[in-house]
Amino acid sequence: MANDTLDLWPDDIKVEVQSPYAILMSQKSLLATKTKDILRADVSVTTTDSQTRLGFDLIAPSLENYRRTILYATSKKDDVYPVTVEADCFLPRSPTTLPEVLEKVSQRGLGAKSNPGRQAATQQEFIDLVGQVLRSAEVRSLIQSLIARSNEKGSGASNGPGGERAEPDGGGARTTPRRPIDRAKRAP
Repeated sequence: MANDTLDLWPDDIKVEVQSPYAILMSQKSLLATKTKDILRADVSVTTTDSQTRLGFDLIAPSLENYRRTILYATSKKDDVYPVTVEADCFLPRSPTTLPEVLEKVSQRGLGAKSNPGRQAATQQEFIDLVGQVLRSAEVRSLIQSLIARSNEKGSGASNGPGGERAEPDGGGARTTPRRPIDRAKRAP
């Protein structure tokens, strides 16, 4: 007689499961490689009595170690899954037309805020959410901005020592101090 044991367990049980921390650490090293160390990433861990919160930051070393957190991953202290991923790309878009405003107000009420977090019950769901964040327009724009600013700061052609900009002056070059742009005084 064949073994007809009823298997009610899910098919996606795997023994090679990584924690959200391990997954984010692997992305940390990939960013440094992809950007030739122009950008780096860091994973921070904050633990309370009831939960663990991971922060994933982008860092631009040449911009005085400027850093920006692009996602948080929060789970119960003793369980790494489920994990809630929070990122700007998960925030609802602001309505731009009157019908959109009216629909939002009717659904949520005035001043109601929605939770920007998405929950991942499994490793694959977490990987999918982190992929959405890292490939989002917000993160791609931030990466482009930080690389461009880093390249500008590191380029000898655009800046001289002490933040001075080289400008042509007939037969030679002279340096003039860079002045910050005062955006408050600009006309609309």
